[in-house]
Amino acid sequence: MDEDPTSPPATRPLEGPPQETRGKILETAEVQFAKGGFSGVGMRQLAAAASLSKSALFHHFPTKLDLYEEVLSRVLERLESGLDSSKPRSNDPVDLLSAWIDSVVRTLAEDIPASRLLLRSLVEEDPFPAFVLEPGAEREMRPFEIRLARILTRVRTLIEEGIETGVFRPLSVPDAIQTTIGAIVFHFASGDVGDALIGESIFSAAAVERRRKEVSEFIRRGFLV
Repeated sequence: MDEDPTSPPATRPLEGPPQETRGKILETAEVQFAKGGFSGVGMRQLAAAASLSKSALFHHFPTKLDLYEEVLSRVLERLESGLDSSKPRSNDPVDLLSAWIDSVVRTLAEDIPASRLLLRSLVEEDPFPAFVLEPGAEREMRPFEIRLARILTRVRTLIEEGIETGVFRPLSVPDAIQTTIGAIVFHFASGDVGDALIGESIFSAAAVERRRKEVSEFIRRGFLV
């Protein structure tokens, strides 16, 4: 879907410095793609939501795929930056795992559309029938795939080190990563269902703090010997 006849094009001229406008487009697109997915959002709709002309939007992002990929990369950059700045009590795998879980939970809690966007990108085939997470595949890795692969490699390495040192039980590392992603990302993507289950907004300060403690304890108990 590239055109949305129900959303008239915005006619306001491009305003502000290019970098500021680009940032506004990315913020708007993150919200729109999180709601409708890649195929459910057209460029005219995105331009209108950002209060830009369609030509101004195309000036920054020649295609919808270019925009979608940068939106994903931007979200993953925030997650990766959070991992980089995490400060565990020690280099022990258990402490590092807890610090990373706390970081991801806080990042997703502060960026409300991010979890639903990530969940859509992982489960919907459009526009990516298959992710590439290893170099040397049939096609080159996209920038967001490179960033995602770096994050997953860090998690995989941490789990493997924990198993080797005996602090984590022997387990299937890929399955453990899948379980961890599900436990963290789905919660913040659950919307009205999540609100109804916990009896308040999943993004309220109290709910976020409970979730941070719950998911950390849940995953730790699953990993520990």
